[in-house]
Amino acid sequence: MVKIQKLPSGQLVITIPKRLAEYESLEKGMDVDFKKHKEGFVLEIVRKKTR
Repeated sequence: MVKIQKLPSGQLVITIPKRLAEYESLEKGMDVDFKKHKEGFVLEIVRKKTR
C-alpha cells in the first residue's frame, strides 16, 4: 500500500512498499513525475541517463 505522510514541516511524503521499490530498482532520492489520468494520477520514474 502506498501512503502519504505529512512531516512536521508540512511537507507531504509518499512511501511505497520496500518490495515494490526493490522490484523497480528504486533508490532513496530518485525523482518521480506525476501525470494526471482520468482515474487519478500516474507516477513515472525519472531515470538519469548515463554517459
